[in-house]
Amino acid sequence: MAAFEYLSVLISIILALGMTRVLGGVGEMLQARSHRRIYWVHAIWIVNLFLYLVIAWWIFYRWRNQQPWTFFLFVFVLISPTVLYLASLLLFPRESDVDRAIDYKTHYYANHRAFFVLFGLFTPVDIVDSLLKGVPHFLALGPVYFVSGLLYFAGLMTAAITRNQRYHEFYAIFFLLQTIIISLFIFQTLV
Repeated sequence: MAAFEYLSVLISIILALGMTRVLGGVGEMLQARSHRRIYWVHAIWIVNLFLYLVIAWWIFYRWRNQQPWTFFLFVFVLISPTVLYLASLLLFPRESDVDRAIDYKTHYYANHRAFFVLFGLFTPVDIVDSLLKGVPHFLALGPVYFVSGLLYFAGLMTAAITRNQRYHEFYAIFFLLQTIIISLFIFQTLV
């Protein structure tokens, strides 16, 4: 077993835990819909986070040729999946609250600061991640990558700071569209 294959197991587990929490949270929403008030902005962030978990899994493959792997590089590469997993925990109420009536709008705004700060950490970590793969790789991502990174970070930090409902409504949709468009430009192929 190659080093990448060995190390990718832990990365995959952390990302899978995040996906499990997102999918489990959606399942809880569907099962307990009689005493759950769904908030459409929250629902869009569920989709946004799920897409990011998939993207993080997809782009991790770009580390397959790394030699040698150091412990510190591996710990660094664990940051992105860990951030996304923690964000998935904040997006949903505790699993022990399954029988309680839940208003997802209230939950969303009660946790928005921590959620968006965590989610916002993904961008600077991703920039360092891209640089660690080599300057040619970083430059090959092109201006779309740089501009989108700035937009992501600024938008997420603004979402962390403000409770303005109109901003959150706009930004949830904008983030989703931006992620889909950027994915078509940058992440079309696995290699």
